Amino acid sequence: MEGKGSLVSSDTVKLALSDKQGDAMATWTKWRGRLFIIEIYMSLFILQFLTSSQLIQQNIFQKFARETLSETHNYTAPNHSICLKQDYIVSATGNNDSIIEIQKRANNLAMYLEVIGLCASGVMALFYGSLSDIIGRKPILTVALIGMTIMCAIQFAVIEFDLNNYSIWLIVAAGINGFLGGTATMLGVSFASVSDVTSRKWRTLRLGTTESSIGFGKAASYTVVYYWINSNGCDFKGPAYTLIGIVPLTFIYLILLPESLPPKERRQNGGGFKKIANGIKVFIDPSRTGLSKWWRVWDCVAIISIECLCVIGVYQVINYFLHNEPLQWSYELIGIYGVVTALSTVVTLVIVLPLMIALPIPRQYMNPSFILLASVIAVVTNIMMATVKHGQDWEMFLAGTVQTLQMIAFPSVRAILSGLVDAEDYGAVLSITASIQMFGSAGSTVLFNEIYRPEAEVNGHHYNAGIIFWITAGFWASLIPLILLLFKKQGETKTESVKLLTGSQDQYHTIQ
Repeated sequence: MEGKGSLVSSDTVKLALSDKQGDAMATWTKWRGRLFIIEIYMSLFILQFLTSSQLIQQNIFQKFARETLSETHNYTAPNHSICLKQDYIVSATGNNDSIIEIQKRANNLAMYLEVIGLCASGVMALFYGSLSDIIGRKPILTVALIGMTIMCAIQFAVIEFDLNNYSIWLIVAAGINGFLGGTATMLGVSFASVSDVTSRKWRTLRLGTTESSIGFGKAASYTVVYYWINSNGCDFKGPAYTLIGIVPLTFIYLILLPESLPPKERRQNGGGFKKIANGIKVFIDPSRTGLSKWWRVWDCVAIISIECLCVIGVYQVINYFLHNEPLQWSYELIGIYGVVTALSTVVTLVIVLPLMIALPIPRQYMNPSFILLASVIAVVTNIMMATVKHGQDWEMFLAGTVQTLQMIAFPSVRAILSGLVDAEDYGAVLSITASIQMFGSAGSTVLFNEIYRPEAEVNGHHYNAGIIFWITAGFWASLIPLILLLFKKQGETKTESVKLLTGSQDQYHTIQ
């Protein structure tokens, strides 16, 4: 009897320990989801991407400028390193054509890098996004981060070791990053991850905070790049080392980040390629969502793509625009402008957007109203930038700060888009949308880099750098008819209807 009693006691202890371990694991899982959120991962990823792109963009310009000056007759290089600006280059070469040619060469190489990276990323996002609906989000985010790391490593080598044939090395780096997913895959899968764990009621708000992570990454990248090169005579090695230092931190955070898509929510129907194709069918087969929702999906995609074309197109040339005439800012002032506008974006998405959501606007009209307001603001501020004159630094800061209100359009239209499809297609739909954005961005890269020229008199012809902002103002204005089509009450998707009826919080997680 004593032995039997001991056995029962032992089983009881084991059961109690098992329950305690289970409770501890449940507590860790709960806090892990709260502490390690996708926004911080996105901020680190964007910090890597923007630091590398800004660093390479300005490195290319300075490299081409020094090459041109070294070929100039009777030019003597200064004993100390300086950041070459438009007036200095024109004075040293004795003509205005030199700065136009240098800028054209820099634009062309930057354009090739962006187009290759964006197009490759856009193509692969078609595959990776739908695959994330099958195997989960984290594996795909890991692949995209590996591609970004390889690109940064090659760029670091180009700067640190001053590699020959640097253009070829940079093109290879952009191609590898795009093939392994790039920014399109990271954005699409990250937004899908947010949709996985956020109810429809809070989705616009959460997508806004997620979008704000881009602002944090942008602010940090401007601080790293422009403050350093301005204070260290255009020495690019410091930011390059910082860029490499961010990589292990991003990997560690990704390891700790919980998977947002449980096995029971993954797409199960079909097998192999059919599973991947099922997500793509949302765009090509109206019967999958219904004709009414199908054309709205494409309307949302068109709106996001044109918005992205404007934002990316301006981003491609804004630093050149600020560095050259009519403003001719120092790299330090460009950095301050970048930080101010980036933090203003964060304020817009984290503070202004929630306040707007609290307004008594009918739910079916709320997001379309936000997109319409963003478009009007974008038109006005782009016109302000197009007409800015030398000495009007305050006007550029005002326009750039107010312009960040245009960012409320992105989470608003993505919230509409995710509400039109079922949860099993979030990864595919949001990644394919990001893919289409990348192709639009690639087109804007070509368009804006070809159009932009520093403001100067060349052979009697006046090149006005502000024309790029007139173009973006026109694109934003063209969105208004597309936005008006969204002002109609929407029905719930099949998945959302179940969610609202059951109120199940264990199957559909609460907002992190």
